[in-house]
Amino acid sequence: MVYRRFSRPLANFLSKYNVSPNLITIIATIVGILAGVIIFYGKILEGVIVIFVSQILDCTDGDLARLTGRVTALGGYLDRIFDRFVDAAIIIGIVALNPLQLWLVGTVALVGSFGVSISRVMAEAYDVECKVGIGTRDTRLAIIMVGLLFHQYFATLAVIAFLGILTTVHRMAHTVRKMQKMKTVS
Repeated sequence: MVYRRFSRPLANFLSKYNVSPNLITIIATIVGILAGVIIFYGKILEGVIVIFVSQILDCTDGDLARLTGRVTALGGYLDRIFDRFVDAAIIIGIVALNPLQLWLVGTVALVGSFGVSISRVMAEAYDVECKVGIGTRDTRLAIIMVGLLFHQYFATLAVIAFLGILTTVHRMAHTVRKMQKMKTVS
């Protein structure tokens, strides 16, 4: 992943100063929400740059936690929750560029994005590993950054909506199959 080229050296640097991975998670969240606000005000290039920085920081927290032996359930929990705030801020920022045209596709993109996340979390709550699907967060954010740079707001949100719904359904089907096998085995 592109972000790791930057996040690993940054995590290595921060590890020398006893920086908390959870602090980096909070900073990544603030930066990600700021990206949504910047996009909201029509500063597209600046917004894309800030999304990229946010994603580097989002990878840095995990890299730092693994590097320093401070991987915790709390850190994973905060990271997953705060990622949803960032996703929402960015999508809302895009919708704000033309609310009359983008509100519906933006709403479906938001629901799809959240569906990808919750379908994995719920599968894992029932001891089913569920990393399947093409519409992962990294993929969706890469599409958003490219779509923003080409000023293709409707198409970008439509692709995010489609991938989110597709991946959610894929993860649900995967989980149901795995759970049915677990039931047969037990």
